[in-house]
Amino acid sequence: MNDQRYVSIKEIAQTLGMDRSHARKFAIKCGFEFAKQRTADSGNQLTLVLSEEKTQLLYQKLKDLGFTEDNILVSSDIGFFYIIQLIPEFDRNRIKLGYANDVHDRLAQHRTSAPTAVLLKSYPCKREWEKTIIDFLSLKHCRLINSEVYEATDIEGMIEYANQLFSLIPSPETEIEISEHSPLKGTSKNYFQTRKQQDRGVRKGPDSLF
Repeated sequence: MNDQRYVSIKEIAQTLGMDRSHARKFAIKCGFEFAKQRTADSGNQLTLVLSEEKTQLLYQKLKDLGFTEDNILVSSDIGFFYIIQLIPEFDRNRIKLGYANDVHDRLAQHRTSAPTAVLLKSYPCKREWEKTIIDFLSLKHCRLINSEVYEATDIEGMIEYANQLFSLIPSPETEIEISEHSPLKGTSKNYFQTRKQQDRGVRKGPDSLF
């Protein structure tokens, strides 16, 4: 090995707030390959290491996933409500209803167990609307199979109903106007957005990704 600095799996795990097993899985999932080297924190025994450059890229990947420096996962207010057809070649009526910040990422997740899954429809949506919209659609057009997995009784009718429903819902970007008589009048919008994000932060380490 050359003279560049290498970071041990122990140090990486401590920085990421994971145990070593989860840190290794996370790095491999992100496309990083470990080398082996003797390090001081491994008692001069061979241990898994990444170069300093790759380690910094790994840390940045964690930030890109939405984790803060304190390993608090901050959720976004606005994403998408989706209708996914899970096994269209066998049962076109078996669908998954739900909310995701990124519908294409969620589809990719479902395809690990249902490789032919298809995204039928998605709509801009607030996270807190999810349960209400699922109730609207499922009570009228579905039978429950399991958690958020349904058998559509009329899939075309359900999509048309969803189109109508979302045509009546204001844009999730729309904010309620503050009254002239409100104590919030003139208060910094960014302050409330920041507090709202902190209140929704999931205070657990990123090993919850696995």
